[in-house]
Amino acid sequence: MDVDVFVPGFIRTSWPEFEIDSLCGPAPTWIERAGDLVVDGEINWSTPECANLGVDSFDVPPGTYPVFVGSDSYADRYFVRMVFIAFTTSDRLAAATWHGDEDGFLQIEDYTCLWSETAERHVGPEDLGRFKEAVLSAESLSRRGPWLDEVVEPGSGVNVMVFPVRDAGVSSIELLDEDDERAGLLYYTWSP
Repeated sequence: MDVDVFVPGFIRTSWPEFEIDSLCGPAPTWIERAGDLVVDGEINWSTPECANLGVDSFDVPPGTYPVFVGSDSYADRYFVRMVFIAFTTSDRLAAATWHGDEDGFLQIEDYTCLWSETAERHVGPEDLGRFKEAVLSAESLSRRGPWLDEVVEPGSGVNVMVFPVRDAGVSSIELLDEDDERAGLLYYTWSP
């Protein structure tokens, strides 16, 4: 089955397994493909201004990976509550096992960047200001995507994907195959 078709239903049926309803509620209303993340190694989903408080980074093989977001509407404004990155085919995702985040809560605020370490190094303060302004604009918040997706290092093609968030924290759950290789990665937001 095509990953674009498989992942939204897979996340919805897996959500109760995560046992996170008490933290962040039921699965997001909309789960859909947001684009592709081009990476060359370690990735994270964080708010740059909160990075000094910690980020959940994961080393992944260089490549281009499909990214799915889960969003909800609050007072006619759309916010992303979940990001899932698929590192393999739908068959291998279905056969993999979820493993929860032991580190718990990491702080985020207003917007988040999904990026590799290289992409993060190529983004300056002016870029961050522009990203934040664009994704938190009234126009951006009034629709369910597309959100900002920008190549920040043309030589390698690494990009940053930027999303509006409503909650104050992020945690993660890994999807591991039978060899303990990462098949997928789910970040979800919540507020203490």
